[in-house]
Amino acid sequence: MILRLFPRAALFAALTLPAHAQTPGYEKVLSAVTLDFGSSGRQDRAVLALNGDAAADLYLYLLKDDPKGDSALALAETKKNIAFSGGMWGQLPSLETNGRGSLLIKSANDSIGRDRWSQTLTIVYRNKQFLIGGIAYEARDTLDPKAGGSCDLNLLTGKGVRNGKPVDGKSAPIRLADWSDDKLPKECRF
Repeated sequence: MILRLFPRAALFAALTLPAHAQTPGYEKVLSAVTLDFGSSGRQDRAVLALNGDAAADLYLYLLKDDPKGDSALALAETKKNIAFSGGMWGQLPSLETNGRGSLLIKSANDSIGRDRWSQTLTIVYRNKQFLIGGIAYEARDTLDPKAGGSCDLNLLTGKGVRNGKPVDGKSAPIRLADWSDDKLPKECRF
């Protein structure tokens, strides 16, 4: 019906929709940071935005040179559902950077139910790929003080800590595109 009444408008909307669908609206942005992914002295950007499914999506932009000599941010990768995002304080994910210039994605449930947890994913850029290079996870049960635990794993070195004790895991970095909660290493499951 719309196509018959407004053929040019429908065609224009169809052609422009995918580009707009790849970037979040400002009203959905939860957190954004500027950092240098490739240690090139450039200012890249990461944006975390609500997606309407009790989760947040990650948008990673790299500064690119164009042939005219100008520089502009270009969307390099999008990861849907990277972090849980509830509707209350204590459930909102955020972005930070660490001292080494890596991206930290922090998510948690520290407000509802007896199962409380927090997770930090460390994102690194190696060989033109975004990887999860580290995972820190902590879980606790508000009714059972003996339940839960904590882990902090460096997936780049395979070393880490589980409940305060050193572990040598066989975990390797995980491509950001392949990440899901099912990929949480066994050292971080409680």
